[in-house]
Amino acid sequence: MKPNLLLLLISFHLYPPIYAIDNLRTGDARSIGMGGNEATASPVFNPALITLYERNTLRINCFNRYALKELGSMNANLYLPGKTLSVGGDVASFGYDAYRESMFRFFMAKPLTKQWNLGISVQCALLQTELYEEQPTQLSVDVGLTYIPVDKLLTGLLITNCPSVSFGGKSAEKKEFMYYMIQAGFQWELINNVFISGALSTGEDYVAAGSLGFEYVAFQDFCLRAGLRSAPMLPSFGFGYAFSNFHVDVAAVYHTVLGISTGLGLSYSF
Repeated sequence: MKPNLLLLLISFHLYPPIYAIDNLRTGDARSIGMGGNEATASPVFNPALITLYERNTLRINCFNRYALKELGSMNANLYLPGKTLSVGGDVASFGYDAYRESMFRFFMAKPLTKQWNLGISVQCALLQTELYEEQPTQLSVDVGLTYIPVDKLLTGLLITNCPSVSFGGKSAEKKEFMYYMIQAGFQWELINNVFISGALSTGEDYVAAGSLGFEYVAFQDFCLRAGLRSAPMLPSFGFGYAFSNFHVDVAAVYHTVLGISTGLGLSYSF
């Protein structure tokens, strides 16, 4: 077995994946910097969030775990919001030549009322590795809801990879893909230019995990972020900067054993 592949397998069997989710969906740099609240901050998880976008948006995200290129991931997202129906898509890749996970995702969302929005996505995840002759594949569905009970308060609920089905040969086992995750979260503008967020989640491989984060808009085009995630305990921080139709987000996550992971996001609105 190649040393790089051995390192990859050790990293993901001895230590839980960051954010206790699959490798292909690490969220955008904004949600990562705020502790990983996917239910109300990342359309990569909650498809209902694209109904809250005002303009079409193209986004590219990169995330590098522990400064190891073999543990890097990248995804590209396109969000097309509409008054009656919003649609979008994601393409994601994780790993390197000897171990590669890929995902193709399509989603749509629709306002139910002025307060409620519903989103559904369908995705196909593929695994290519020198360990198997076959190519394990998973088809799954995500469901997301957002609810705005009062002004400046957003709540969300998401269920990922449920239902799901895996196939692709005898070696395609359940453990090769991340199964369901359920998360409920909120985002609240506590005072002018100060946002707080929090979430609770549960999944097949863990009982519960929580996150808490905040964002401070220091200037019109610049904001600071910080957050904390449990199971394991992962502090994070980041910032965002907007110019013209572009927006740049930077985030970092610290693991006491494995070190720092970094994320970068660039979006263009049109």
